[in-house]
Amino acid sequence: MCDGRDDQEELAASLARAKREAVRIDVDPKTQTTVDCAVNHAVQWLPGVYRLSGTLEVPDAANCVIEAEGTVLRYEPQEGDAVVIRGMNRCRYRFGTIESATSGAALKVAPRETMPALMSFVDFAGLIGQGAQGIGLHLDPTEENVCVNRFVGTDVMGFDKGVLVGGAGGRTNAASTQSKCDTNWFWLSYVRMCRTCVEEGSVGVDCSVWEVNVDASLPDSVAIRAGGLYGKWYVIMGTYTFEKKNKALILEPGARQCVFDVHPPLADFAWEDNSGNDTNVIGGPRLSRPRAAAAGR
Repeated sequence: MCDGRDDQEELAASLARAKREAVRIDVDPKTQTTVDCAVNHAVQWLPGVYRLSGTLEVPDAANCVIEAEGTVLRYEPQEGDAVVIRGMNRCRYRFGTIESATSGAALKVAPRETMPALMSFVDFAGLIGQGAQGIGLHLDPTEENVCVNRFVGTDVMGFDKGVLVGGAGGRTNAASTQSKCDTNWFWLSYVRMCRTCVEEGSVGVDCSVWEVNVDASLPDSVAIRAGGLYGKWYVIMGTYTFEKKNKALILEPGARQCVFDVHPPLADFAWEDNSGNDTNVIGGPRLSRPRAAAAGR
């Protein structure tokens, strides 16, 4: 039972009731190791508004479930992250709407050196920010891998970056043999009213699959910044009232061998190719590659 004050404490306590065991997790596709984490636990947070005065952390877990559809998690501080997911393995997390006006993230996946985030589903109804600040969904593989997960959301709006897939950091104590954020699948119904709707780093980021509807609907905003390797993008594109002004797509240095299937065709928008190579493929009508790594000028 929550009382509308410091509700992250009761929600965290419901997760802490899980038993802990040693489980096997992947170090790489052919090697496993043993970690200690919460196992075989499920919680249901009933529909309603939960007020968070601090970060709600979802600890390392395997085969665990959060069922929280119909909820609003309202993060009250102006700094910090609202909900942070640590290590996960074969977990299923279904959130309602997360509201925040923070400079941090509404929903962040940030595994620590103790356990990567692997083979799990994370769903949400909405990530709602204010004032075009902070991040909606943030994948942070700085300390450990974020690989082979599915992220499904229906509404992301009001952030500096709607979705940020960060690059892997220089890691010394991680169990995994490679610094990776790869083979993640994204289905996002609508991302808009953000300064950058989707941004993808380049260090260790590869094989992402994106099915997204994006709209660079703020002045001087960008729909997609792509920097990964082997990405597959199915995009419904928009730059509402800013056609040929806002950038629909910026291929960042490091982006290579990616395929973009964009509708309406990318030729209708302003875009830039700063990748430094010609291995990326743009679907739709044939496009002339912009000189000086810029198009629509």
